[in-house]
This record gives sequence, structure tokens and C-alpha cells, in this order.
Amino acid sequence: MTPTVKRAAQLSSGGNFIPARPGPDVGSQWTDDGSGRDRRGLKHRAEGESRPVPCPPALTKLLHDQIADFGGEPTDPLFRGVQGRPLATITYRRAWDQARRSALADEEYRSLLARRPYDLHDACLSTWLNGGVAPAQVAEWAGHSVEILLRLYAKCLEGQDEIARRRIVAALGQADQ
Repeated sequence: MTPTVKRAAQLSSGGNFIPARPGPDVGSQWTDDGSGRDRRGLKHRAEGESRPVPCPPALTKLLHDQIADFGGEPTDPLFRGVQGRPLATITYRRAWDQARRSALADEEYRSLLARRPYDLHDACLSTWLNGGVAPAQVAEWAGHSVEILLRLYAKCLEGQDEIARRRIVAALGQADQ
């Protein structure tokens, strides 16, 4: 699924990204209107409602540069094809494959590591959870319930026993022993 991103109005300089209506490429046989993309609201949100997602400063700068370089209207997709429409799925899949091939060692490239662009979503949520961001906050940003988030991502929380123990000791107001 590739969400379309509304331009300047949807990317704040303060580091929030506000996804617009998603438009996954599902094929015309699976949509009500015969278009190749499924038009619907964000999951767990009312029609027209969105949610802010943190956008690190370096990514915010890259996205602002993209807007400056390619212009467009506030309702245009941030990344679009030559006729202004959202990129075809095959276009970004090919670009993703080329990026993986150039960034990864041969063995990694042949593995499942970041095989699909959507795998970055999983990596992002896992990073936030491992970084200590509260699951309720991660769930809000991701558009998941906490139950679904923990069911899908609890396995990424390995190796944090010692950190958790120190937090318990600190919460109880006891000195580290």
C-alpha cells in the first residue's frame, strides 16, 4: 500500500507527517469503480480523518526538498508519475529492487530482508518499540490498536530484560543493586 501524501499542507516543519487517503494498488477487478486503486479512509479512522506520524528532521528536509524541486498543488501526490498520477506499483517496486541490490550484500539481497517497501513499516514500528516508545503511542501513530500492535510486534522486543528490570527498580524508588 502506498499512501498518497498531500504536499506542503500535510508535512509540517515541526516533524509531523500526516498521511492522506491511502490508495493501495489492488487491480481494477477488486474496486467498486473499476479503477486500479482502492480509495478509502485510513484504518480505524472516520472518513476524512487522519493522524500525525513523527517524521525525523532528515526525512522532513528530504521531503521539503522534493516539494521544492517538483512543485505541485497541495492535493497532489508527493511522488507522482509523468502525468501527475500516483506512481504505478511496478515503478516503485523496480526502484526498490534496485536500491536493495545496491545497498545490500548478495546474501542479504537474496534473503527476505526488506524484500518489499512495506517491510520498512515493520522495521519502523519495531525500532520505535525497541527505542522505548510506549506501545499506545506507537499504535496511535501506526493506526493500530495496542492489541494488534503487540500481537504483531511483541517478538521484536527481545533483549530488553535488563532495561525493564532497571525501569522497575527506578519506578519503585530503589537504588540499583
